[in-house]
Amino acid sequence: MSFDARDFRNALGCFPTGVVVVTAGSGRTLSGITVNSFASLSLDPPLVLWCLDRRSSRYRTFTTAENFTISVLCNGHRTISARLAVPGGYKLDGLKLTPTQSGPPAPAGALAVLECVREAIHDGGDHAIIVGRVLALAYRKTGKPLVFFRGRYGTLAGRA
Repeated sequence: MSFDARDFRNALGCFPTGVVVVTAGSGRTLSGITVNSFASLSLDPPLVLWCLDRRSSRYRTFTTAENFTISVLCNGHRTISARLAVPGGYKLDGLKLTPTQSGPPAPAGALAVLECVREAIHDGGDHAIIVGRVLALAYRKTGKPLVFFRGRYGTLAGRA
C-alpha cells in the first residue's frame, strides 16, 4: 500500500454523498446515528444498505435491531446530523420526530423516510454492511438534500 489512511479518506471525500440518519429502538432505548454510507441495493425485493463501524458504541443497538428507519436529511438538518455523528451523541431527546408505522421515528421534515426490517448483515472490514428490506416509505417532492463533501456539509445548487 503506497498511501496512508488519511490519504484514503481524503480521496473518498471527493465523492459527494447524501446524509441519512438511522434510528432504531423505542422508548428509552431509542437511538440514532448519522450515516453517509447508504445506498439502494435492489428494486425487487426493495433493499437498501448502510454501513456501521464495528467500533461504534451503537454497534450492538443497530446490529440487533429487527426494524430501523432511514431518513434522508434535508439541508435544514445539519444540527441533527452533527449531533448524531459524534460518539455518545445517539439520544434523540429534544428532537422533533415523526412517528412511523414500524416503530422507530424519523426526524421531522426528512426528504424521505424508509421503514426497514433487517434482511442481512455482512462483513465489510472494519464495518458491518447492514441490509434492510423496505416495508414502507414516504417522501417529499420538494426540498434540497444535505450533502457531505470533503469533510463538510453542503447542499445542491439549482432546482429542488
